[in-house]
Amino acid sequence: TLSPQQLQRYFMRGTGPHEGLVRVRQELANYVEFSSVNLLEKQYNVPGPFDAIFCRNVMIYFDKTTQEDILRRFVPLLKPDGLLFAGHSENFSNLVREFSLRGQTVYALSKDKA
Repeated sequence: TLSPQQLQRYFMRGTGPHEGLVRVRQELANYVEFSSVNLLEKQYNVPGPFDAIFCRNVMIYFDKTTQEDILRRFVPLLKPDGLLFAGHSENFSNLVREFSLRGQTVYALSKDKA
């Protein structure tokens, strides 16, 4: 959870048609790599490794085998102890050993798997 001061410093509130949305201020965006990928591709063309991957509320649309394949493709893209953020309706606890549950929707990459 961010403090009100952090929210004001690093994010801008949307107005008009963007009301209810936020935008990351440039000073923070300079430290973040934003990418979107086709999760069904066999290889992702992104410049990892990353500290975190946010893949929320999309895996529920894939069968368990496809979820496993996608999660395994995330492994080399994360730094040791890297975090994977999932949606509230997604649970990968019993799918792959490379990730362990850290919080309700946060998984950590095992150090020995990176």
